[in-house]
Amino acid sequence: MTEVGNMRLLHGMLNGAREVISKKDELNRINVFPVADGDTGSNLASLMQAIIDNVAQKDYSTKELLDEVASAALIGARGNSGMIFAQYLNAVAESYHHLESTVEELVQAFQKAVNKAYEALLDPKEGTILSVMSAWSEALAENYTKEKSLHHSLLNAQEVAEKALANTQFQMPILKKNRLVDSGAKGFYYFIVGLTNAYCEKVAVISEMVEDAQEPIEHVETSKPLYRYCSEFIIKSPTATKQTIQTVLATKGDSLVIVGNEGQIKLHIHTNEPKEVLNLLAKYGTMTYQKVDDMRLQYDVTKKPRAKTAIVTDSIADLPEEFLLTHQIHVLPMNILAEDESFLDKLTVGPTMIKEKMMQQVKMSTAQPTIRSVDALLSFLENKYEQVLIITVSAKLSGTYQLIKQRIKQKNLASDWIHVIDSRLNSVAEGLLVKQAVELVEAGRTFEEITRQIEQTAKRSFIYVAVADLSPMVESGRIPRFLGKIAQKLSLFPIVSLDENGEGKLIGVSFSQNQSMKKIIKKVTKLHQEDQLKELAVTHVSSADMANDWGKQLQKLTGQLSYIVDSSAAIAISAGIGSVAVAGIKKEETI
Repeated sequence: MTEVGNMRLLHGMLNGAREVISKKDELNRINVFPVADGDTGSNLASLMQAIIDNVAQKDYSTKELLDEVASAALIGARGNSGMIFAQYLNAVAESYHHLESTVEELVQAFQKAVNKAYEALLDPKEGTILSVMSAWSEALAENYTKEKSLHHSLLNAQEVAEKALANTQFQMPILKKNRLVDSGAKGFYYFIVGLTNAYCEKVAVISEMVEDAQEPIEHVETSKPLYRYCSEFIIKSPTATKQTIQTVLATKGDSLVIVGNEGQIKLHIHTNEPKEVLNLLAKYGTMTYQKVDDMRLQYDVTKKPRAKTAIVTDSIADLPEEFLLTHQIHVLPMNILAEDESFLDKLTVGPTMIKEKMMQQVKMSTAQPTIRSVDALLSFLENKYEQVLIITVSAKLSGTYQLIKQRIKQKNLASDWIHVIDSRLNSVAEGLLVKQAVELVEAGRTFEEITRQIEQTAKRSFIYVAVADLSPMVESGRIPRFLGKIAQKLSLFPIVSLDENGEGKLIGVSFSQNQSMKKIIKKVTKLHQEDQLKELAVTHVSSADMANDWGKQLQKLTGQLSYIVDSSAAIAISAGIGSVAVAGIKKEETI
């Protein structure tokens, strides 16, 4: 039996990964199935970058190499096609049992893996990545049986894959209507091209047959996604089989893909209720990773962008959900950590779950968005907007601002394309600042005018929080521990704000939260009487009735109240259950 050239195979896989990454924008442009959210290229690029980043260039046995690639693929897998691709690579590694590096065992592993890729889906479709995967694997095995040459088999299988790719445009109605091949299938084909060129030491040549999307696709006919959220979860040490989980989630959405092994599984589903999906999955193991993308927002931005400038913020900015979607605001979710589990603020966890965990005395904390989530968003925004403005929670309260700045520098993104503002605010005050940015963008102001005015507006913004329990703020370091301990000892209810640098400060105390709110309303009413008040909003942590009562009073006294909204889980952890906050923006001083 012929031995595999493992270094050549390694270089082939890495070259295949680079080929897919180089075609990211094209794959995004032709993405219409299962949802026209324009991110298949970005998702496959994430998987390929994980392979490049995590598979060292060294001498492996074939089994070791396949295991390393499979593990990296599971880390980087995103989206429907990415998950299927990762499952295929994991199945190749599982199917390769031979201790020696033999080509025969390798091509058989590629062939056997196809069935496992199909099994990962609840409802597999032809005319997708699966069709090209199947055609290539079958051709590779069949040709090798005849010729016993991996070199010739790869070249032959690439030709078969190319024809299978071209045929996808006739297998799916949505593809036929738009005269497009499937984006995920084309991503797999590009991987095969890169692998084959490197392994066979061949100059890269891509047929004109598949070079059909170098120009932007116009008038693509698609429909809005049936489900809003593309959700992914990793469960460590699962206690249920993939088949059991498929059955449990069968009615919760579509595009269900489950990959992995006994140690952990990664799950992908399109759903309207990621929190409900999480609750169902929680009984089957420890949740170590979650990713939730808003496909409806991605679809709207791809099909009919509202503005040429993107507005991005983090989940600590409290704004009504409908406002976020209507105005196409992109939100980076903060991570909520509860012992060994991790959740996504406002997507898979809210104040209700936080309240339950607090009652169970579960230790919780917040963490900035992951590097992967920041990179994924930046990748999506590229080529969709002329400029990007990011408004973050105060850098004194979170590392989000510094993380985003670092990722922009790492990616060498142009300063005239993207700008990041440290709001020096949080919660509903940050939300009002984002709202102001949206209004400026939609009024057609220049990017320079928008950034300058938002930076000035941030300085005129304020927030007052009537805290029900000071313990969370003391524990999180939001206010000085010694002041907090004194207030706690005297059974006082504090009023908390932020200073000009964005750090928490204690600005007053009362003998009840009710008294604290009266003092806050007095401060705000005075601003109104002096004609200094431009806008107001209220947020709360599981205190809707109280917030609505105070909101009515503010509306009556000032005539201004933009919205009342539930606060984020991140604020719930730091401010505590029962807290109510009033935020506003002062008018610009006139000379």
